[in-house]
Amino acid sequence: MFTDILQKLFVLAVAVIFLWSSAIIILRARNINSTERKQIFKTAEYFNAGIILLCFVTTMIYGIVNHYELKKSVYAVISLNYSEASQAQNSNGTRYNPAEIICDEVVSKAIEKGALKDVTVKQLKNCLSVYPCVQGNVDDEKNYHISTEFAVEYHASKHTDHLDSENVIKLITTAYKEYYIEKYTDNFKLDADAPDFNSMEYMDIVAYLDKEASAVLNYLYGMAEKNSSFVTSDGSTFNSIAGRVYQFKETQINQNLRSLVLQHGIVKDRDDYVDRLSYQNKNVDFDRQKNDASYKLCNEAIDMYSEEMTRIVLVPTWDQGGKYYMGRTKVGIDELSVLATNYSNYVASNEREIMDNNLIINKISSGSQNPQASQSADALITSIYDDIKGFEKEAIKAGREYSAHRMNQCIAVSIYGASLMDELKTLVLFAGFIYVALMLKAISKKFPKKA
Repeated sequence: MFTDILQKLFVLAVAVIFLWSSAIIILRARNINSTERKQIFKTAEYFNAGIILLCFVTTMIYGIVNHYELKKSVYAVISLNYSEASQAQNSNGTRYNPAEIICDEVVSKAIEKGALKDVTVKQLKNCLSVYPCVQGNVDDEKNYHISTEFAVEYHASKHTDHLDSENVIKLITTAYKEYYIEKYTDNFKLDADAPDFNSMEYMDIVAYLDKEASAVLNYLYGMAEKNSSFVTSDGSTFNSIAGRVYQFKETQINQNLRSLVLQHGIVKDRDDYVDRLSYQNKNVDFDRQKNDASYKLCNEAIDMYSEEMTRIVLVPTWDQGGKYYMGRTKVGIDELSVLATNYSNYVASNEREIMDNNLIINKISSGSQNPQASQSADALITSIYDDIKGFEKEAIKAGREYSAHRMNQCIAVSIYGASLMDELKTLVLFAGFIYVALMLKAISKKFPKKA
């Protein structure tokens, strides 16, 4: 703030000297004729050592102040290089909002990453501005433009002048990239709250853990389809992580935990759980009967067609030119065959589910409640859940590394500040301005006050 005021005072002082001296020359020039005026300008000492020295010293001081002031301002250009950007969209198809570049969450993340001291989110945000590098015009359709480049400007205030400007803009753009990756890329979402296993039956817990592990697997397989060759910082690929998760799921959940529960018939409320499975079997059996009836109906419809009819059917038809011909048409056998196969698969799935439920009912009904087995199951459940959360975090980390790698190619950042050449140009202009002002002041003294 002080340097800004000092810089303006320098310029104002030189401007006052220039204007005051020019006014004196204009007013006093009326007191003499044109020949005398020309003589004063001809005999003026344009290379006065004192003026040159004063000009040099003043310019040096101004240069130091100007350099310090320019260091407080910097800007970055964020370029969006993915296809959806030209449609004003994020990479996931949602609407792009450039104001998010300097939103509270991004500024807060930047302060945290840089460990910036003695500055609040509001104070830092007030020093930032964002705007499109190329502005469109809605008055004429030819001037419509969707910008894919946005400038982020930072100018220090009295609350932030203790911070390094270039470091601040780097932190803001880095924080924005992380914010964008977290919000607009397809990363795996980690559940914050753990379920209450104490209120769940053991077989329900087995199903829950299996579902959680499958969710991690589906995410990893999806990412592997996008880029199977991507390698994380610790040397893993999406397929290698998925392989470990699949092995863990089959061994720890489907074999160890499930077998332990069924072998000992571990249950918290036997009667309630058996009743629930029995009711579930009735509903599944109802679905099985419907699917079986649909399967039989499709087969009966297929049998109604003779073999000769299903080979080819010709029907009278008119073409676009109005000519008559016999056109081939489908009789629907292919569709009926596919439907019959699907219903057959549904019936098999229903029967398998009923058999699994009956197996669980038999094991639970014949099992003896062993407290030691229950304790072993509880310990194994806790261990499996912790391992699944570890796999989730590993999957998230790998996904974010891939997104960061992709976004580094899709979101480019260029940081600009005042160059040395710009500063030299400013100093040359200031030196010329102050030299002219001082020369006019020296020349004004040679004009007589009165004729």
